[in-house]
Amino acid sequence: MQFNSKRAAQLVLSVASICTLSLPFTQTAQAREVQSLCSSQDSTFVGAETQSFIVSICGSESPLTYVGLDKKTGKTIRLPLTVDGSQNRGRYFEAVNGEYTYSVTVASRTNKHLIVRKNNRVILREPIIRNIYTGAY
Repeated sequence: MQFNSKRAAQLVLSVASICTLSLPFTQTAQAREVQSLCSSQDSTFVGAETQSFIVSICGSESPLTYVGLDKKTGKTIRLPLTVDGSQNRGRYFEAVNGEYTYSVTVASRTNKHLIVRKNNRVILREPIIRNIYTGAY
């Protein structure tokens, strides 16, 4: 194969075009990072997003708080954890608010969901579509 400047210029332009085309996709992926609802003083142990909600598990040395945001209404709820993940390597968290129980499971790639129960009856179950998981503490 013989080197010529015309072929080299075409190759450089082709590579530059591919890089330029991929740049918007990279920016989109970065923009899709899960939002943490934890305060600036807290650590985020889990950040998760479902179709309807954004959820964070927050704390300092260990997980202490469940924070949920309804994406449709913009309302948030902040509750102390009743199950803090310490017995299950940080893969299941639960918080109770009266007759409502909120649970977040990040057990595996296929077993990730938010469940809301009212008086022990499941009223919402949504798979987690994106999450950050910092692991056991």
